[in-house]
Amino acid sequence: MVSYGQKLFTTTDAGDVMALEYGNYLNLNDIQLESKSVAIDFTSLLESSTFGFGLGYTNHSIDFEDYDRFHDYSAFEELHSVEVFARYKTPLVNNWDLNLTVAPYLSSTFNDAISSEDFVLSYAANFTKTWDKDGLKSTLKLGAGYGSLFGKPNFYPLVSYSKDVNKKLRYEIGIPVTGVFYKLNAQSSFNLKVEPESIYTNNTSGFSMENDAVINNSKLEFKAIKLGLGYQFRFDDNWSTSFNMGYLMASELSLSENDNKIYDFGSKESLALNIGISFNINNK
Repeated sequence: MVSYGQKLFTTTDAGDVMALEYGNYLNLNDIQLESKSVAIDFTSLLESSTFGFGLGYTNHSIDFEDYDRFHDYSAFEELHSVEVFARYKTPLVNNWDLNLTVAPYLSSTFNDAISSEDFVLSYAANFTKTWDKDGLKSTLKLGAGYGSLFGKPNFYPLVSYSKDVNKKLRYEIGIPVTGVFYKLNAQSSFNLKVEPESIYTNNTSGFSMENDAVINNSKLEFKAIKLGLGYQFRFDDNWSTSFNMGYLMASELSLSENDNKIYDFGSKESLALNIGISFNINNK
């Protein structure tokens, strides 16, 4: 799933797809978290540049289980994220390209009227250099982005090097994604990746503290590093499905208000399962 607000970018962006994905995080310290996403990405090839645009929606459902016995966290049980994005790619000189992306998105519990606190403007810019030797490509990416890729919105680097070892094997080293990608045949491919996982959502409605204080515009933040093994199967030129089993490391789940942490759930390492299906809406 391509998500520009909270998940950016590999060196090989896939466009012209419609995708559905389901994810489940298995026991984040007695917290159950599942996600359902839909995204559509259009990329139109022009004579000397590429313009892409799309939109996506993600629903996160959280079961606080044992924590609800001590306090009411129902305000954060349903989280919604709606985003639109536009990207532009243009060639420069000596096989350098310039890539620009703007992706405003709304992330809210929708428990009350939408406010400015629900919106985040994420964006990124990078230069990409490509080498081609005997049909095998190498790519260097240098840039930076802003968004909630690592939790609370902030700046982060976009630095990576990708190389085709042969027609079947490729590796990528960098931030935010490091991985190995292997194409078994025309239908099946595998990948092993390390990448960030994150959620950052605003709750406009009043959230009652244990001392009876009421906080408006409280934030839920989840961040982790995921080591995942993925498999993709192509049914034909249009349809494909994907499976990913991952292990979440250095995970954190907390509530905050005005950058002050008001509750830390102390989430721990967890298994994550993702299943998706995609359709190529402009088969070339």
